[in-house]
Formats: sequence, structure tokens, C-alpha cells
Amino acid sequence: MIAFVALAILAIVLSASPGTANTLHKNPFDAIKGCLQFDDVPGYNDTPTYIATNTFRNVGRTSSSRYFRIGLMGKNDGHIRFGRSAFPFDEAVVELVISGWSNTQSVARRQTRRRNQSFTNVLLKEASTPRLLHKSRPLVFQLEVFDNGRVQLTKDGERRPFFEYSDSENAIPPDYMAFLKWDVDLVYFYDCPLNDGGPGAVGEESVLLRCSLA
Repeated sequence: MIAFVALAILAIVLSASPGTANTLHKNPFDAIKGCLQFDDVPGYNDTPTYIATNTFRNVGRTSSSRYFRIGLMGKNDGHIRFGRSAFPFDEAVVELVISGWSNTQSVARRQTRRRNQSFTNVLLKEASTPRLLHKSRPLVFQLEVFDNGRVQLTKDGERRPFFEYSDSENAIPPDYMAFLKWDVDLVYFYDCPLNDGGPGAVGEESVLLRCSLA
């Protein structure tokens, strides 16, 4: 009888908190449901293809910003560039380095490249971001670009950005975006459903596409 009562109590506790088990065993890949997948990532000095963000299904908008959800999986050195055009030679773009330098810090640069692939970088911000990336699970975050040149990167489930900077004198819009790597293979997940109930929000059927943009 005592054993039966103990089992009954255990069953009540488990049924009263169904989210507990799900939290303990949550699949980190659930966060990229509905994203597009990009794994043929060009090297740092290769010529990337810039994707027009107005073709994305999932773009958040406020009165002063645009924001995107992006996933990144790999050991270190994610590189995201964005700017005004699909062929930004002799034109400044923003380059975000996510957990470079052996997965220890992130930086923002204003970069200008020429057709011979020579380039100049202007450092905008650097910050310690240890162990952000992992080779077998994605880091999923929101990239928000404000009209006044402010940029914020915020991990899913957090309110405070893990990286941010402002470059008000040279505000560069995220009209086109490219993904690159440094010394290790990476997988990017882009055009991810937003977490605010917008188009393609969680609940929509997953659409994982393998695509080569280089």
C-alpha cells in the first residue's frame, strides 16, 4: 500500500510539471526549425555571394531597426558581412567576427575590399565572448541593425546582447548579407523564424534547404 501511494505521488508530480523533462532533454537543434541551411561556406578571402535580405521570409521590423535570427555551428570564427549592395567592391560593409581567436572574443569592423581582394579594416568594437561556439550544436541569436548604426547580437532566450556596438557616423544597412569562415568548417542557419510570432514563427513546418551560395 505504501509503495502504491509513493508511485501515485510521483505520477502526480510528473504530470503537474510536464515541461521539466522537456527542459532537461531539449534538443538544441529545435532552435533551427524552419531555417535555411548554408554549409558550403567560402573562406575569408574568397569571393562571397551576398544574399538580398528582402528575399528572406523572416525579417523583424521596428520603427528604427531590422532584425534577423541566425544560427552558427562550428568551433570558432564565424564571419558575417552585411552592406548596401550585392557587389560591395570599394564600398564599406560591416564585418562581424563571432568568437574568433580560438573561440574567445568577437569583433565588429568596417571593411572595404577592392577587386584584387586587398582590403582595409577599421575596428569598431571588440569584446570577450569565450566559448560561444560549439562544433556540434548551433549558437542561435538575433542580429538587430538600427538605422542609427547601432548593432546588437542577442542569444536566444536572453534579453541582454552578448555583443553590441554603435557606429553612428557610418550607419550601414543590412540590405545584403554574406557568410564566411576562417580556418574551420562552419554551418550557418539563416532566414530563421523569429521568436515574436511573426511570419514563419515556431510551429510552422520545418524547411531545411542545403544550398551553395559561393
